[in-house]
Amino acid sequence: MIQRPRSTRSTSLRSARKVQKQEDLKKAPAPKRQYCNMSEKMLGTAFELAREGYMQRSRGELPHWQDVARKIKLGFDEEFSSTKAWNCVVGNHFGSFVSSNAENMAYFYVAEMGVMIWRHG
Repeated sequence: MIQRPRSTRSTSLRSARKVQKQEDLKKAPAPKRQYCNMSEKMLGTAFELAREGYMQRSRGELPHWQDVARKIKLGFDEEFSSTKAWNCVVGNHFGSFVSSNAENMAYFYVAEMGVMIWRHG
């Protein structure tokens, strides 16, 4: 198999995304915990994904709250589960009553954006 060199355009696009992600994390408001029953590693990942999603939504890259929720859910499915059992709700005003696995739930705010993520199953 012949290996082709990576194009400079795709490499520069990846580095531009990385720089944008770092800038987003600096500019995004700090999360405020409401309820947390998960490890610090998981919570840190949730905060990072939520802050990225918040900034992407404020720029118009993610037009709806469900797009931010999908971003967080897919990030958790990829990093912490092979069964795709993570669920996420994002929005301004919502209530909930859910069942979750032990030590797999968090509810927090990034500015006015409420985020609840939990694992069931």
